[in-house]
Amino acid sequence: MVTQEKMGIDPLSARSLYLKLMFQGQALGPATGFIVEWNDQWHLITNWHVVSGRHPETSKLLSPTAAIPDEIEIRHHSKKFGTWVTCVERLMDYQGNPRWFEHPSGCQVDVVALPLQAIDAQVKIYSFPLSLADTDMIPTVAMPVSIIGFPLGLATAGSFPIWKTGHIASDPGLNYDDKPAFLIDATTRGGMSGSPVVLRLLGGFETRSGRKIIGQTGPSTRFLGVYSGRTHGDSEIGIVWRPHVITDIFNQITKDDLLPSD
Repeated sequence: MVTQEKMGIDPLSARSLYLKLMFQGQALGPATGFIVEWNDQWHLITNWHVVSGRHPETSKLLSPTAAIPDEIEIRHHSKKFGTWVTCVERLMDYQGNPRWFEHPSGCQVDVVALPLQAIDAQVKIYSFPLSLADTDMIPTVAMPVSIIGFPLGLATAGSFPIWKTGHIASDPGLNYDDKPAFLIDATTRGGMSGSPVVLRLLGGFETRSGRKIIGQTGPSTRFLGVYSGRTHGDSEIGIVWRPHVITDIFNQITKDDLLPSD
């Protein structure tokens, strides 16, 4: 049996999934997401603007066709590693209500959780370990980060993501625009919205205890948040939402919320 280890594939490369937004069967564009398990339910994590088709601050329609996505295709891993199964999730229930869960602040936090209902029997889920947000590394300005997604819909070896590199551009301890987010400097492209952002280093970082790690046998990885796009169209400065916004969303979901409404 072929495994990630035998193929020499990084475990996080199995976490980012290729998404395609659809309207009445027509493709609108690519995006990125990853799956997290919460209360025995799989949820797709991506951006509010991805599923709504609107700018989170202006509500302006993002598609030049003025179409609003009604479905999302998710290219899941199959049980045979290195092959994929495409499943389609509806974005609205039969009453026309959004199926995704938003942050308590609404679309002002551009992250959502979509409970998955259409998982094929051949799908193999590789959930993203949110525990990586607690890795004992202190991020600082100018440290390199990786954005793991699908720039312009580009993938490798089928549907494995691309690791784009950038740098932390604002002090991680400060919020950007009074929101739970910080900034990175990276040459990103459409299709990367919803990508996980990680800090990965072999050394050269400080721990919470004040210990300085100079070198080690393997890299340390810390989950820094969810990428959601650039601050302005001509800017190379992008927004990353902090990991806790995901748990903020989950903490307001009840068991009744997860029951089918149609």
